[in-house]
Amino acid sequence: MKRNSKIIRHISLGKAGRVLLGALLISALLIACGPEKKMAPVAVGEMEEYTDPGIGFRISHPKGWVVNAEVGRARFYNAPEVDRKFLDPASVGALGVEISVDVTKTADPAGNIKKFKDDMVERGTVIKQEDTVTVAGLPGKKIVYADNYGGGNIINGHHVLVAADSTVYNLGFAGFGDHYDAYAAVYDASLNSFKLPKPKVKGRDETLPSETFAEYDGKIFKFQYPDNFNFTNPPKGKNELVLELRGYRQDCTIRFDVFGAQGLTVEKVFDQNKGKYKAKSTGRRTIGGTNAHYVVDAPTPQVERRTYFTVKNDKVIRITMNWYKPQSDEYLAAYDKVLSSIKFN
Repeated sequence: MKRNSKIIRHISLGKAGRVLLGALLISALLIACGPEKKMAPVAVGEMEEYTDPGIGFRISHPKGWVVNAEVGRARFYNAPEVDRKFLDPASVGALGVEISVDVTKTADPAGNIKKFKDDMVERGTVIKQEDTVTVAGLPGKKIVYADNYGGGNIINGHHVLVAADSTVYNLGFAGFGDHYDAYAAVYDASLNSFKLPKPKVKGRDETLPSETFAEYDGKIFKFQYPDNFNFTNPPKGKNELVLELRGYRQDCTIRFDVFGAQGLTVEKVFDQNKGKYKAKSTGRRTIGGTNAHYVVDAPTPQVERRTYFTVKNDKVIRITMNWYKPQSDEYLAAYDKVLSSIKFN
């Protein structure tokens, strides 16, 4: 009897425990099924201007974003690998956001804009809203949309289309899921930064370095550069810092590499490195108030290169400048302005 009494008490307590456990599970399910926590709004932060090297439009994006660009087409992503996800939205990949600009030359801007919207509807895009906005002083059409690629892969976004003369500028702002809402302030800042191309100077070769200069201000140094040169994304490797700017021509670049001097003087650094180049000549100059040595060589028959070495705060700053030889005078004049503008922090 005693054993049976224990069994009965055990069963009774077990029922009470199961009731309590059931209540706890229901509460947990209610919490789990509640609204998902959304991404916090992303602050604008420091912006960086991109200048199209051929057409000349300008637009800013957050500093450090991945840039994929060519003449008339630019893409900016908040993180590496996000571009692959936008290329194949149904694939497994990094979620993120994209800012884009596409330029179309057309004799019928209004017809081009209408066709763009019609094509969106035809491929199944949901048009949520249409508005009229002002961009760079011109009226534009804003189209808010959503694309569902299945498996929870939803792109929310909006396009802003602006017609200027015989050109349509299509500015796109998109994000996967709630990334779109989180980056609203960034999108607005980028859109407000958009500038139409400057009027071309008659008779001037627009592929040459611009006569208008922009400024880069970093932790190690600051300098000015032609505003039609754009920052690329070279690998950093073992260097402390790598910066590269590229002009309209892909072989015309300005690059900064910073790495440890390990107590060496600029003379020692130059002696250790000059043998890596098939030198046509060498020389000296002052950069940012410090002595610099340089070597001139030709990596290709049509391209000449000048590489400067200087040492500041036990860091080697190597500055490499490439230019198109038939236009040496124009490039060297611009590059000299860049070198003269360098100031070390």
